Amino acid sequence: MKNIYQNILILFICFLFAANNAIADNIEKADKLIRKAETASIQEEAYEYINKARVLYQEEYDVNPVNIQVLLGLSKVNQLLQDRAEAKLYVLKAYNMNPSDPKLQRAMGDFFYSFQEYSTAIEYYKLSLASGLLRDFDTNLKSAKCYEKLGDLKNAELYYQICYHLNSQSREVMKKLNEYDSVKHPDNTKELEEAKYKYLFKDKKPSKSEQNDNDAENIIEQLNSK
Repeated sequence: MKNIYQNILILFICFLFAANNAIADNIEKADKLIRKAETASIQEEAYEYINKARVLYQEEYDVNPVNIQVLLGLSKVNQLLQDRAEAKLYVLKAYNMNPSDPKLQRAMGDFFYSFQEYSTAIEYYKLSLASGLLRDFDTNLKSAKCYEKLGDLKNAELYYQICYHLNSQSREVMKKLNEYDSVKHPDNTKELEEAKYKYLFKDKKPSKSEQNDNDAENIIEQLNSK
């Protein structure tokens, strides 16, 4: 009898493990479809990806309506379809489970950003940066874009500078910084490059080995506090 119970328990554990793997696979597939939709050059193709993702997310939502990844996925689907009411329903449900989670704070920022509500979006982005995503490139980049959309070019440039410090290989960020530099000093590019490094690193341009993470943290905190 004891062996029978043990076998049943083992089978139950195996079933749960397989079910969890299936859920994770569906979510991963749906996430990939969303990323494809965001980069698709043809609108019909994007809609096809979105609808396939929606089916996968909805299947998992029907099984587990409190799965945060699924809720955020359904919110993203509706953001891409510009259905504000449905998008807000899902993202708020996720956010209310743990409002202090910086990733959920960022998700709220993404929701408002997707509907051009930049003033509200930046408040959630700032909250997520202060709560643990201080060095997150994407959150800082969205913050820069929000300030730019709001016409606050000073803060926009500061956040682009943070982004540059976090990822100096980003072409988008370098293009933006060059645009800001050329507007201020169109004939002084070399000096501006030196000034930018001096501002970011308090010195001449350092090698990678010379960059100190603690100093970087202080610089980013200083820029974020402005």
